[in-house]
Amino acid sequence: MYKTPQEFRRESVKDLIEKVLKEQKTTLRPLSITCSESLNDDFTTTDFSFEELGQESKIVTLENIKGKGFIDGVFQGLYTKYVEKYPSIEKLKLVDIMVNPIMKASKNLGSDAKASVIFRVEVASHGIAEFQHRSRSMIYSGFVSGLNTFQFYINCERAFDKIKLAADDASHRNRGDILQKCLNDLSKLTEVNTYAIGKK
Repeated sequence: MYKTPQEFRRESVKDLIEKVLKEQKTTLRPLSITCSESLNDDFTTTDFSFEELGQESKIVTLENIKGKGFIDGVFQGLYTKYVEKYPSIEKLKLVDIMVNPIMKASKNLGSDAKASVIFRVEVASHGIAEFQHRSRSMIYSGFVSGLNTFQFYINCERAFDKIKLAADDASHRNRGDILQKCLNDLSKLTEVNTYAIGKK
């Protein structure tokens, strides 16, 4: 399948995150999600929970999140949860979702169809990024795609902060070789988002 230049950049950043954060990278693992809608209400109410693994392990539960559909609810809930701790997330905007049914013949009742849900976000000054998941449940795939989106940008910011500390240390010790490597790594991260310097 053809990959866009943005996808290639993101793959490179994922490799960098693995190298920098190792087992301390943040992983958001889905646990449960429920949605309720009413014909008399334009909004969907979504409750969901997930494991946040990494620096510390905990279960996060977000309840009574109202959105224009459950995808919007997932995005709004995760955005509100993490934007204060990771300010670069403020630059994310949900712009679209794409749902592609994957049909195949089945001898049993039902279609046995899977759905590919693509979560599309616009990153200020960096264009559109897509995160996809495929399963037999559109709700589950939308939930996982949302978690994967925030997991990626959280880890980007955490990796940026760690590399920036190493760069500052290398500069103080006049280690130009290490500093240059750090600057190269920081440039990869700034291709997918922008980060505040000295925010913490």
